[in-house]
Amino acid sequence: MATRLIEVFLPADRLELARSAVSSLDTLSIWSEKLSSDQSQLHILTDSASSEEITDTLRTVLADSGDELRIVSLPVEASIPSAADGEDIAASSHNGRKRPVSRVSREELYEDVSEMVQTSGPNLGMTLLSAIVATVGLARNNVAVIIGAMVIAPLLGPNVGLSLAATLGDMKLGIRALRENFIRIGAAMLLALAAGMLFNIDPSIPEIFSRTSVGTTDLVIALAAGAAGALALSTGASTTLIGVMVAAALMPPLVVAGLTAGHGDLHSALGALHLLAVNLISINLAGVIVFLIMGFRPGRTDGSSPGRASASVAAAFWVILLAALTILVFTGGGVEQTLPI
Repeated sequence: MATRLIEVFLPADRLELARSAVSSLDTLSIWSEKLSSDQSQLHILTDSASSEEITDTLRTVLADSGDELRIVSLPVEASIPSAADGEDIAASSHNGRKRPVSRVSREELYEDVSEMVQTSGPNLGMTLLSAIVATVGLARNNVAVIIGAMVIAPLLGPNVGLSLAATLGDMKLGIRALRENFIRIGAAMLLALAAGMLFNIDPSIPEIFSRTSVGTTDLVIALAAGAAGALALSTGASTTLIGVMVAAALMPPLVVAGLTAGHGDLHSALGALHLLAVNLISINLAGVIVFLIMGFRPGRTDGSSPGRASASVAAAFWVILLAALTILVFTGGGVEQTLPI
């Protein structure tokens, strides 16, 4: 069980109010200390699944504390005695409340995703390197090289960021993730386009041709990749291998679109762009669904639920887009082609 230490810096006269507010919640231990005549510190040891409820409660009851309030959540490597030694929170749950799903808190997930959608030289460089390796692999019809490009996985962050922004109704995060998606996809597309114009590309190569149309299996793969990415981040698991799944659904069709467009084969380029669009929407929709299942909701600081309406609208938007593109798949717009002999 992952454990968190929540450090609350607050006005001394609000200490008892804060302690009382969290005393009925799921905690392992609570203690406090006086820092000065007008400032105190409250320490709360709990598990990661309960930390979100605790921080939400503190933000609500201490909303009028202004800049004097600071809440810090720290991961705990070990504590003595441990929860396994008899302090299991589940066994001491109050008021018969249902235990939350074992996951990281909303704030932890938000910070992790925010780092992944930052615009920076290294992120752009990783995107270009992945596009270069994918271009070589596709042009040589070498599956191993294509997989190597996927390991770099530069497109996981922006798309998980879009899913989380839709779930939380966070417009600022959504704009940042969308901007980063455009930057990374645009950079990879330009590189592949230049490669298509400079080198002789054969669109009939199986690894290229197979990514110029959309099939039902593509939908399944993209939905699974998006769900896996959201689940890994939600539970604090490693996203290295999951990023490969997401990249496998996005980078190859993106590079194929650029290569074939640069080569002058606009029909194949449009087919690859169609596949890219379907995969993007499927990944984001699956991410939203997983985040909702895991219990992530817009934050509450005053008892209301701001962002729920925008979150619902965003989720509906992804569903409508996916439905429209799926219809195209089954009505001829994305029917799988037959490899020419």
